[in-house]
Amino acid sequence: LAILTCAQAGMAQTAPLATRGTEFWVGFMQNAYAAQTLKLQIAAQANATGTVSMPLLGWSEAFSVPANGTATVIVPANAEHIGSETVSDKSVLVQASGPVTVTAVSYQSFTTDAALVFPTPSLGTSYRAQGYRGLPGFVDFYKSELLIVATQDGTEVTIIHSVLTSGGHPAGVPFNVSLDAGETYQLQGALASLDITGTTVIGTEQSGPCRPFAVFSGSMCANVPVGCPACDHIFEQMVPTDKWGTSFHTIAFGNTTQHTYRVMAHQPNTQISVNGGAPITLNAVGLYEINGASAPVCITATLPVSVAQLMEGFNCANKGDPAMIELVPD
Repeated sequence: LAILTCAQAGMAQTAPLATRGTEFWVGFMQNAYAAQTLKLQIAAQANATGTVSMPLLGWSEAFSVPANGTATVIVPANAEHIGSETVSDKSVLVQASGPVTVTAVSYQSFTTDAALVFPTPSLGTSYRAQGYRGLPGFVDFYKSELLIVATQDGTEVTIIHSVLTSGGHPAGVPFNVSLDAGETYQLQGALASLDITGTTVIGTEQSGPCRPFAVFSGSMCANVPVGCPACDHIFEQMVPTDKWGTSFHTIAFGNTTQHTYRVMAHQPNTQISVNGGAPITLNAVGLYEINGASAPVCITATLPVSVAQLMEGFNCANKGDPAMIELVPD
C-alpha cells in the first residue's frame, strides 16, 4: 500500500500547478533589517475556517473567511529566519476546511514583499532557485537567499549551490541536509554580490517522492537591475522543476514604465524564443535576462524553463521597488 501511495504521489506531480488548497507550508526568509510584521492573507470563494500554526513552536490561531472574502492572520515575529545553514523549527502551517488561497507578506517600512503560497499537492522534490544578487556596499549584509520547508519526517535533500555560501559550502559541491516535518533550512550567499539563482535542491532517492517540500528564494534586499535603486526584499515561492513549462506571457506591472524578466533552463540545449524571434540556446542553469522591458512578451521554449518577472527600482521604472514573481506556465 505504501509503495502504491508513493507511486500515485509521483504521478500527481505531473498535474497542473494548483494555487488553491486546504494545506499550505510557509517559511519567511530574512528581510533586510528584520520584518516589522509577518502576515498571511487568506482568501476563499466559499465560507472557510481553519488554523494557522507554528507546529514545532506551539503557536496557533484560528481564522474564518467569508465567501468571496479574505482574512488576515498576523504571524509571530520569530517565524522570520535569520542567518544561514542551520536547521530551524520556524515553519508556518495553514489548514483550512475548504479551498483557499494564501499570500505570505513580509512587511518592513521600506522593504516589503509578498509571495503566493502553493498548497501541499503542488509541491515537489526537485527545484532550481530563481533569486537575485544582494546589495554590496553594506558590509556584505544584504544577501541572496533560499529557504527549504519540510512537510514530512525523514526528508533528505541534496543541495548544489551556484555560489559560495555564508557557511562555507563551495559552489558546485553537493551536500545533504536532513529535515523532519516542519523543520526549515535557510541558505545565504557568502557575499552580497553573489546570486543564488541556479542552486538546485533535490530530494534524495532515500527520501523519495512521498516527501515533498517547499522552497522559497530571493534576496534580503536587492537593486533590480544592478545599480538601479531602490533596494527591496525579494520573496517568492519556487515552482518545482516538474511543473516548469514551455510557454509563458509576462505581464504589465501597474503604472511602472519598465520591468525585468529572466528565463532559466534546467536541461542543456534548451532553445527559447521571445515574441517569435530568433532562437536563443541556453545550457543547464543557463540564464537569459532582459532589463528595461517596456511591454509584455511571449516566451516559448523547446524544453521546460522557469520564467521570473521582476519589478525594477523606482529610479528606473518611475514607480515601485523590486519584487519578483515566478510565472506559472500557460
